[in-house]
Amino acid sequence: MKNVEERLRALPEMAESTGLQADEQLKRKILRAAREENAPRRNGFALRRLAPALCAAVVLLGVGAFALPSLLGNGAKETQTPLIESHPAGNVAPGDKRALDVPAGSLTIRSSSNPSFRSIWAPMSGGNFPLIGVNGRYYRLLTNPTNVSGSLLGQALGTVDTYTSEPALADRNGICSNAVAAGETVYAVSGMDGAMVAANMNGQTRVFQRVSFGDNALMGGESLADTLRAGSAVALELSGVGTINDEATAQRLVNILTSSASFLRSGGSETNQSLLIQLSSGIVVQLAVNGERVIACGTWACPEFFNAFQEALQ
Repeated sequence: MKNVEERLRALPEMAESTGLQADEQLKRKILRAAREENAPRRNGFALRRLAPALCAAVVLLGVGAFALPSLLGNGAKETQTPLIESHPAGNVAPGDKRALDVPAGSLTIRSSSNPSFRSIWAPMSGGNFPLIGVNGRYYRLLTNPTNVSGSLLGQALGTVDTYTSEPALADRNGICSNAVAAGETVYAVSGMDGAMVAANMNGQTRVFQRVSFGDNALMGGESLADTLRAGSAVALELSGVGTINDEATAQRLVNILTSSASFLRSGGSETNQSLLIQLSSGIVVQLAVNGERVIACGTWACPEFFNAFQEALQ
């Protein structure tokens, strides 16, 4: 109570400087506020009774200013949750079937009634796209992801023995590249069984997808399933048409594609329409689309897939 008594003695002087009336009513408010402040608070009602007197005491005596913490923080913002979230490796719960092993912020397939065209194949430079050739199989650099976790790397396939700007002229029995430096190790990508490889580029582990090159598509009796390996699909995006984000439906559609597609020719070209397939590992693979044809490692016709895709959207 000593501080309160000192404040009461200072009332006349403080009242003169603030223009407030230092009367008995204000004294009683200050004393009552002090008593209630020191008494145990039983409920919120006592705090509400205390507030006016405390405010008067603060203004008159210059004790200080109260700052109330904001209940809203920086303000509530409406956010759109991605249909398939990207997580940094090792930052998800054990056993999470969608535990992605690519960097946070990588490409994700989101809901859209009419998704725009997105290409994740690296563009051409000097007449060729960035690639790796492994014993006659060719792989094109993907722009996404930019750096995968080491846990996605499978066995080492060897090292780049030929770095050349003319990979079509390189020996098909070795490993060549126009993007990965000579001596760098080329790895299989876990779960992709030859449909993808990975290698270091400028300190980052980049992913390459199986494609046609120099009129070379299939080796032996390969099928689209052999060159695509999308057995763990969780979402699909067909630009200009729609997205499928139900995992069971996405996998059913991929099964239709890989089992029903018929090979047309080795060559193919990119178009302004694409099919993106997101895998449970977080990696996204791409096929160019032209009518009812898909193009990656050769051109394949599959009207059954496109009909089923449209039906799944309804």
